[in-house]
Amino acid sequence: VERTAPTEAELAAIHEEAAERWHDQLTLLGYPRSYENLFDRLLADGALNSLRDGGRVLDFGVGTGAFSLALAGKVAAPLRIEGVELSPSMLLRASLNLDRAGVEARLHLRDAKDLPFEDNTFDAVIGAHVLEHLDDPFVGLSEMVRVLKPGGPLVVVATRRGVLEALLRPKWRQEHIARDRLMFGMEGAGLIGVRVYPLLAGGPLPRRTSVAFVGFKEGGWQWLDT
Repeated sequence: VERTAPTEAELAAIHEEAAERWHDQLTLLGYPRSYENLFDRLLADGALNSLRDGGRVLDFGVGTGAFSLALAGKVAAPLRIEGVELSPSMLLRASLNLDRAGVEARLHLRDAKDLPFEDNTFDAVIGAHVLEHLDDPFVGLSEMVRVLKPGGPLVVVATRRGVLEALLRPKWRQEHIARDRLMFGMEGAGLIGVRVYPLLAGGPLPRRTSVAFVGFKEGGWQWLDT
C-alpha cells in the first residue's frame, strides 16, 4: 500500500492533538534517556567538537524540546537553540521546557522545507523523528545541510522498520526511510563521514523503533581513523 503523505496542515493537526501529553509520554517510554546516551557517545567519539565552546544549534522539528534538552544537558558550554515546528502547542511546550532547564532558545512556527536562516549559520543541526513525516524527506535534509556550517555535525534520529513502527504508521503516516537510502541521501546532500548509531539506552521501545545517523558538512572537521 502506497503511503499518502500528510499535508502541512494535517501534520500540524496531528501534532497539535498530541502536544499536551507528548513530553510525558516520551519520558515514560525512555526516549530522553536514549537521547542522552546517544550524545554521550557522540561526545566520546569527538563528533560534537564544534560545540566545545558552546554555539548555535538548530533543532529541526523541535517538538516539545526533548532532543535539545538532552544535548544541552551533555555539552559543558552554553548552547543557543533555534527550533522550528509546525504545531503552536508543541512550540509552547518546548519553550516552557527549555526555559525551565535554563537553555537559551528561540523558536519558530515554520515549514521545515523553507528554513528562515542564512546558509552556513549553525554549529550543529539536530532532529529527531521528523524527516520521515515530510512529503519529501530529502528536501528537508537539504535544508538542514544548507544552514549547517562547514565541518559541523548533523544528527538525525529516524524510525526503524518493524512491528512497532507498523503499528504507529496509521496514526502518524510516517515514511520508513531505509538505512542505506538515508545514508546515500545524506552524502548526496553534502555530508561526509556518515555513521549509524543504534539507540542503546532508555528501554526497549527506543532501541526497537529508532536509529541515529551522524554526518559532517564538507569543508571542515571529519572523522579520524583510529
